[in-house]
Amino acid sequence: MFIELDELNIDNCININEEVKMDSKIDKRIHDLKDAFVKGVIRKNSNGDILIECNFKGKMQITDSVTLDLIYYDFDINISENLDDLQENYQDVYEKGQNRLDLKQILWQNIVLEVPISFTICNDADIKGNGWELIKEDKKSNEVDPRLQELQKLLKGDD
Repeated sequence: MFIELDELNIDNCININEEVKMDSKIDKRIHDLKDAFVKGVIRKNSNGDILIECNFKGKMQITDSVTLDLIYYDFDINISENLDDLQENYQDVYEKGQNRLDLKQILWQNIVLEVPISFTICNDADIKGNGWELIKEDKKSNEVDPRLQELQKLLKGDD
């Protein structure tokens, strides 16, 4: 998603209102992007710096941290960047000689920062599997493991 900046000056700005299609295989935590839209403006300030102010919304498909199922996680990112201030960081995004901007790179860098470390949609009551079950501390019963019942009898005998 290259944006030509030839007509950009102090009086003009470039409005962005587009659906974004990205290759999600760049980051292994994101499996898919759905309903991704970017809306905002690109403009120049009086110093000649290129300012990007936009909002990027959509859904990313990530892995549930408990069940390992694929789930959708909503994201809503406000981006405010000054390209000339961050020139070292954006050399692969902004080509000053060609006067064009790769907006997709900026969006991708921001979405990768939004990926949660751990996220689940499952209810605590539903967490169980074949031969195991997750119980909360307040639901923990005072039942003794059958393998340790003999040991408990020996300990009660010492009293």
